[in-house]
Amino acid sequence: MKEGIPRPFLKWVGGKRQLLPKLLEAVECAGSFRRYHEPFLGGGALFFALAREGLLSARTQLSDINPNLVEAYQGLRDNVGGIIGTLKRHRARHCESYFYQVRGRVPPTQVGRAARLIYLNKTCFNGLYRENRKGEFNAPFGSYANPNICDEENLRSVAATLADVDIEARDFLAAAKLVRREDLVYFDPPYDPVSKTAAFTSYSKGGFGVDSQEALARTFVTLAQKGAKVILSNSLTPLTKELYKDFYISEVSAKRVVNSRGDRRGAVMEVLVTSFPITSAWRSHYRINGSAPTVAGMSGFERMLTKQWLAENNYQDVADLIDEVVDEWNKAGKQTRRNWWEVLAGTASGKPRTVAGRQFPVLRAAQERQGLPATPNAISRNQEESPPRIKVSGRWTR
Repeated sequence: MKEGIPRPFLKWVGGKRQLLPKLLEAVECAGSFRRYHEPFLGGGALFFALAREGLLSARTQLSDINPNLVEAYQGLRDNVGGIIGTLKRHRARHCESYFYQVRGRVPPTQVGRAARLIYLNKTCFNGLYRENRKGEFNAPFGSYANPNICDEENLRSVAATLADVDIEARDFLAAAKLVRREDLVYFDPPYDPVSKTAAFTSYSKGGFGVDSQEALARTFVTLAQKGAKVILSNSLTPLTKELYKDFYISEVSAKRVVNSRGDRRGAVMEVLVTSFPITSAWRSHYRINGSAPTVAGMSGFERMLTKQWLAENNYQDVADLIDEVVDEWNKAGKQTRRNWWEVLAGTASGKPRTVAGRQFPVLRAAQERQGLPATPNAISRNQEESPPRIKVSGRWTR
């Protein structure tokens, strides 16, 4: 499978690309599982990440209450060629007037409806899928210079991944009835609003209020008692903390991207709730194996988490991160006297160091240079990351 695909083919409200490192760490801590269930499918970021790592063995169960979204997944699974052909025709005619023409007309075929949803998602304002109370798509036109309307390579990879997957339009209560002991379940519901103006649950016409949040919490309890391994993400609010107080709650930070004003898209706190304890993926590896594994023995999770962290923070490699900090120091008139090899070696226990408010990934070569044992979270110069570039004389020396 080519690196980076399959990946989500839609931009969806509450997409989880930012939180993938934390989610993958939670999956790692859950241990082996039988079937994977995702009842609030949306963009499917975690599903596609698990597929890329080859971690989905038994028949996966995907579902969502939004029938239009589900039909797009089913359409790609059953007739990806027809959807690609239709998207190419949309791409050739794309303009603002054509967008509203497509938005105002629902095709009679599944292929046509699936391609319509993908086209509108790629070209509407902020990539925001939104429905009115009648279940009609109502997001306005987005002014993009060159929207990626037909990503053929990824669409074909998505279709191949979905070939043996069950995808149905159902609510989370119906989806939960399919869960058995040792299954892994990820709930990503519409978030509990942090304020009266923060609510956005219009991805489907029904909405998702307090009653639904409470029903979901009861379902979480039932599945955990059944022996399933359950993960849930939501906003950090008094309600969510109360509903899941008997489980393991981790607070995580994520950027808010759905807002008409860019200055209101800052970091917000969310919760990751699990029915099992979360410890560092690296530390759990120590407990299981008794010693640090070699880089060749690193799991797909361990390699992926560091690469994902760099990608999500817009760094090509470790040196880019250091260069940014050094540039900030230079602008502030400060001198760079730090031993960067020591910074990149992390602490004696293998924990990453923080400089100027930024946490640096741990470089295996730096650990070796400092005489420390290589830890599983260290980046390998041969497999994951090139060694840092030496741009300033002495900066990388002892």
